Amino acid sequence: MPASLTRRGRVVAGVAVLGVLLGYGFGGRSLNAVVVPAAVLFAATRLYVAYAPEPYVERITPREGHQGEHRTVELVVDADRSYPVTLREQLGDGLRGDTVHHVETDGRTVSYDVELAHRGVHAIGPCRATATDPFGLWTASFLVADPKSVRVFPRVHSLGDTAALLRGYVGITDEREQFAGVREYERGDPVRDVNWKASAKRPSGDLAVTEFVGEGASNRVTIAAEARGPRADSVAEAAASVATHLLDAGIAVGMATADGRLDPAHGDPHRRRILGLLAGFEQGHLRRRYRDEADIYVHAPESGEHVSVTVDGEDHRYEEFVGGRTGAGGRTEEVAA
Repeated sequence: MPASLTRRGRVVAGVAVLGVLLGYGFGGRSLNAVVVPAAVLFAATRLYVAYAPEPYVERITPREGHQGEHRTVELVVDADRSYPVTLREQLGDGLRGDTVHHVETDGRTVSYDVELAHRGVHAIGPCRATATDPFGLWTASFLVADPKSVRVFPRVHSLGDTAALLRGYVGITDEREQFAGVREYERGDPVRDVNWKASAKRPSGDLAVTEFVGEGASNRVTIAAEARGPRADSVAEAAASVATHLLDAGIAVGMATADGRLDPAHGDPHRRRILGLLAGFEQGHLRRRYRDEADIYVHAPESGEHVSVTVDGEDHRYEEFVGGRTGAGGRTEEVAA
């Protein structure tokens, strides 16, 4: 990487050039005591920076987190020769943190805190490493450590007592007293409902699931999310909160947005897939088929007045189900519904 003069280097170079001009103009031999050392210093520091090996920087970043949380980023810095270097990290608009770090290239690790300030998929990096000579006259910059993405999930609100209304609207029950029949296993069915005896009798080897009275489709819920106006963040938070509440209750939850669709399923990996889909949720129109097939429809109009939750054809304001949210640090904040 070509070396360039720093501001201090340009000042020193200007003084040296002025000394040379004065020496030629007035014959002052004493000026050589200033000019010659300055020239030697410039040449030596130039070579020092020019032959600085490119540092190797490995970045260890978080993959995901919720909006408002903090995560730690680590930079492991090494090179063929140890020398001081300044690292300047580039953070995406949705991230906040200290981006300037001073370190030796001797394999040590630098850690810094990043706030996941806004929902979305944001980049950490690239990193610019700047080497400087001991006198600060020359610099050489290297672009190292390719960008890595961090997915920022929407905030999840803690649903209050009225959240039980959601379960009643979609008919979620847990009656398991009366046997209803056996059907083929579908993705998202609880493992506890697998009928191993009936499955063993099937020549195809497919799993069979026992059905009980009061169960079935009511244990599989699909949520559709749509923001036609400027309330994409609020819709994402509402959809994430409802989905989390139902998953915690043991319900298989699916999600449909303008960007994609996930079939109903259980488990933490599926929970992260839902939150990841909502991390990239943007304003737009949902396919009519997704909206019609959904059990719960979370939406905001173009006017952006409020977020609504439609269940069984009946609209409810989202604030009916939640009065506050738990933000970073555990404090309760008002929900923008």
